Amino acid sequence: MGAGDDTGGHDDAASDTLPVIDTAVIPGDDALPGDGGGTVDGSGTTDGGGATDGGIADAVVITDAPTGPLTGGPCASGHAGVTAYRIRWAGNGAGSTAYPVYEKNGLPDHSRDHAGAFGYQIGFTPRWDDPFLGDGGLVLDGSDFVDLELTTVGLATISNATLSIRGRSFNTTSPGGFSWQTFDGSGATPSMFVSNSAPYQWYSADMTTEISPGDNHVLVRIKAAGGSGSLIVNRIELCFTAT
Repeated sequence: MGAGDDTGGHDDAASDTLPVIDTAVIPGDDALPGDGGGTVDGSGTTDGGGATDGGIADAVVITDAPTGPLTGGPCASGHAGVTAYRIRWAGNGAGSTAYPVYEKNGLPDHSRDHAGAFGYQIGFTPRWDDPFLGDGGLVLDGSDFVDLELTTVGLATISNATLSIRGRSFNTTSPGGFSWQTFDGSGATPSMFVSNSAPYQWYSADMTTEISPGDNHVLVRIKAAGGSGSLIVNRIELCFTAT
């Protein structure tokens, strides 16, 4: 599927081969540096002061302690589980170049951490738009797709995986949908799943069977699909229940 040069030390997708995939032309600089490693600090403690009361020592209270191998904190989409990965699409005004801001990587292994929007035509540039009806985001339509590159090494099981997109259908008269594909399989939402009205909302779909634990070469490809075939994507989140 070919991938262009990326920045910020993230792995490139050029070596990935999906079973049935489109040929894409990648912009020379598909991502700007972002924060790819946000984690929840699990070391915070509150000291009871070491004093004793009636011969019983004060208790030490542990705060923000992770409950498993994932450290991304609560899911912004509202789902149960822990944030495994989340990005936001930023830009500098309507029609400007869209680039990913890495908000959370709660996975145990951060060695593979890259997101980008890629097109099918020479000269493609990811486009940011819709600053008036919401926060704005990436225009995802028939001209492009999003790839998330990550690793699930360090996870023994994934009992639930949810893919969520925040945004709206970029069409004032028709809702839309989205699809996804990995090396483990593919899936799609109903065609009229994503509302075309403001404000932006989270739209979530189960992708548990399309992602495996202990995989050091995960690639999640996301496309607009169904209905309008055009979306504004403000954020993308992967939420896992895992051990």
